[in-house]
Amino acid sequence: MRTGKITENVLKRSVWKQIHNGKYKNGAAGYTDCACFRALENGEDEVLSSTYTVTANLSHCGKYAVVGACNNILAGGGSPFQVLLSITLPKDEQESVIRQVMRDAEDAAIAFGAEIAGGHTEVSGAVNWPLITATAVGYKSGNDMGKEASAKEKKKALLDDAESLDIIVTKWIALSGTAMLAEEKEENISKRYPSFIKDAGLSFGRMDYLSILDEARIAQENGALYMHDLSSGGVFAGLWELGQMAGLGMEVDLKAIPIRQETVEITDVFDVNPYILASAGSLLIAARDGKKMVSALEAEGIPSTIIGKLTKGNDRIIRNEDETRFLDLPQSDEILKILAD
Repeated sequence: MRTGKITENVLKRSVWKQIHNGKYKNGAAGYTDCACFRALENGEDEVLSSTYTVTANLSHCGKYAVVGACNNILAGGGSPFQVLLSITLPKDEQESVIRQVMRDAEDAAIAFGAEIAGGHTEVSGAVNWPLITATAVGYKSGNDMGKEASAKEKKKALLDDAESLDIIVTKWIALSGTAMLAEEKEENISKRYPSFIKDAGLSFGRMDYLSILDEARIAQENGALYMHDLSSGGVFAGLWELGQMAGLGMEVDLKAIPIRQETVEITDVFDVNPYILASAGSLLIAARDGKKMVSALEAEGIPSTIIGKLTKGNDRIIRNEDETRFLDLPQSDEILKILAD
C-alpha cells in the first residue's frame, strides 16, 4: 500500500466494515476525524476523542501530533482538555530527543488549554525515527454545532431550500507543511532564497498559526453548519472530506484558495504540491452566509476567504480560470516525499 493515509476504498473495505458493535452514531467514520464516544450523565454534554499520528521524520513531532489531535476536537465543535501520548523511539535514540518531544507536546497542549494526562513510551527496533501518536479528549455542550441536526437532516434542509452553502477557509493553506520544510531543510531553502523566506516558513510553526482555537469558536457563534480542520493531504483532501461529511457536491475556485507567497517559494524548492501538503492551522467552514462569516472572523483578526460552494448532487469541481476538473480522492501527503525517507 502507499505511504501515508490508507486510501478511502481500503478504509471503507477493510476498516469500517470490520466494525460491527458500535453503539454511538457520531463516530469518526463520518469524516469528522473526531468521535463522540459517550454522553455525560447530565445528558447535556458529550465527550469527544481524536487520535493523530506523526510519521514523518520531524524535529518537533510532539508539537504536530498534539496540534493535529486538538484541532480535530475543535473542528468537531468541542474543547480539548486532556492529551495522551504514545511515543515509540528507535534503539539508538538519545534521551534528549524524548525530552524535546515532551517539551514541544506540553507547550502545544497548553496553547489549547489542555494538559498531558498520560500515555506510553517505549524503544523499538521497528522504527527508524520517533513515531508519535496523540489522543486528545474534549467535550462539547449539547447545544453546540453538530448537535442540532444530523448530516442527512442538514442535507435535506439544503435541498428543500434550493440553496448552496458557502465554503470558507481560514488563514492560508499549507502552513504546517511549509513550517516542517523550513525546520528540517533550512540549508536547501537558504541556498535558493534570501533569509526572510526561510524565516517566514519557520514562523508558520508557531502556535498562533497552527491552532484553530479562535476560528472554531467564532465559526460556531456565527452559524457554521460544518467545520473540518485541514491536516494531512492538504486542502484537496480536506475539501473531499468536507463533501463526504455533508453528502454534497461542490464548486471551488482554485485561484481563491489563500496561500502565502513564502509557501509558494519553499514548496517550489522541493517540487511539492502545496494543495496536497500538510495544512494544520486552516479551518474549512460551510455556512449559509459566507460574507457574514468572513466579517466575523476578520473582525477578530483572522484572515478568511470564500473559496466556493457546497452544491446539490455529487460532482466536486475545481475551477482554475477556464480549466475545470473533478476533485480527486485524497492523495498521500507531499511532506512524506521529503521527510519520510
